Amino acid sequence: MNRFNFFFLAILLIFCHAAFADKRQPDPDGCFSCHGLPDLKYIDKQGQIRSASILKSDYYGSLHGSVPCKDCHRKITDYPHEEKDGLVDCGESCHVKEPSNGKAFTHKDIAKEFEKSAHGKGLTKDFAAGNRIQEDKDSALPSCQRCHDNAPYIAASQMEAFKAEFSHNDAECGTCHEGDAWRNQFSGHILRRYIGNHLNKNVSNKICVDCHGNIEKMAKVEQEDPKTHEKKAVSLEFIHSTESYDKMLHGRLLADGNLHGASCVECHAPTGLHHGIKRDEDSESSVNSAHLSQTCGQSNCHKDYSKSVANNGFLNSEMHGVATLGLGVETKIEDVLKPDFETFKKLSIWYKLAAILGLLSIVFLIGNIAWSIFGDDKKLNKNNNNSIFGAEKFQRIIIGSKPKKKESYFAKVKRILRERVQKVHHHFIKPKAIADYEHNHVENDKNDEDKL
Repeated sequence: MNRFNFFFLAILLIFCHAAFADKRQPDPDGCFSCHGLPDLKYIDKQGQIRSASILKSDYYGSLHGSVPCKDCHRKITDYPHEEKDGLVDCGESCHVKEPSNGKAFTHKDIAKEFEKSAHGKGLTKDFAAGNRIQEDKDSALPSCQRCHDNAPYIAASQMEAFKAEFSHNDAECGTCHEGDAWRNQFSGHILRRYIGNHLNKNVSNKICVDCHGNIEKMAKVEQEDPKTHEKKAVSLEFIHSTESYDKMLHGRLLADGNLHGASCVECHAPTGLHHGIKRDEDSESSVNSAHLSQTCGQSNCHKDYSKSVANNGFLNSEMHGVATLGLGVETKIEDVLKPDFETFKKLSIWYKLAAILGLLSIVFLIGNIAWSIFGDDKKLNKNNNNSIFGAEKFQRIIIGSKPKKKESYFAKVKRILRERVQKVHHHFIKPKAIADYEHNHVENDKNDEDKL
């Protein structure tokens, strides 16, 4: 066999191996031997009956559908396994290699960024399908599991459009992503890495709204002071942040399908791995006053406008103000009158003015009532003499007439009593006397007639 034949045979064997290679096995550990059964159930520690069945189509269609189970559930070594061995640490590295650097993909950097954020006390590990209900019961904090429910990045309603747009990728991608579910598996990769920033703003907002849109839940949140560790109630702006966002231009643009509107993450976590959301009081926060010009001046936002000195007022705009929501009416007056005036500070200027005018009206009313009961008319008239309007000076200087002589207090009382006695006499005594006289006069005339 010459060298040419040997080389040709080697090439042929390589192509034959590629042609008859086994298809990718998404379940190399055989987990679906049990979890693929339709009615696999168990009773957890709380006595709750839980389903352990996994629908293959849902799993293969998810973002992790091409990842073997043991890449995440690493503690499982025996079958059947203990419930605790199924717990997952989202910060661990995966067996899947990152195409850009050839290293094992990991969420550790995301977990570290998350732990330093305003949501940082939420869980990043010990997750399993079986402890979702327990997590909801024990904690209201955000977590990997609560925000990312492992659903496909493409909604079912958008799947047909996605298939049509990426139909040409069947030939290129089909070598690895075989089967009917590859588009769902690959959809997360494509949308997240390439077009997610443009087409996925409403979807990313929905993750935030799932929690922040629950007004009753947000009203129960307590924020901890980073220095004193004292917990305090959150502001009205925090509680109603999703409502105010929907009314501002950014939210209205996205609701109308205009992708020029900014999403929650684009303002609150525009850099890094987009998990570093911090409170606005934090000096490192992207929405802190020190960084607003940089945040609002991103290349795809208000690039030149926000950096202009002439537009400093733009950076002081209240993005989540509650004035347009008609809030404050429900606020109790005792809350407004608290010594620290914390609630009062949260109200809009109109409610502040209304509260001030209301208090002044109450004081004025009480003063009038008190003066009408305990006031001295003599002092009041004396004080009026200091003005040229309405008293003696007005009569003497403006009209030119001589003012009447002042009436003493006792003379006034005597006059009033005399007038009232006269009224009583006129209305009651005098009519009765006239009636008696007329009656007696008639009787006398009648008697005279009888005598005649």
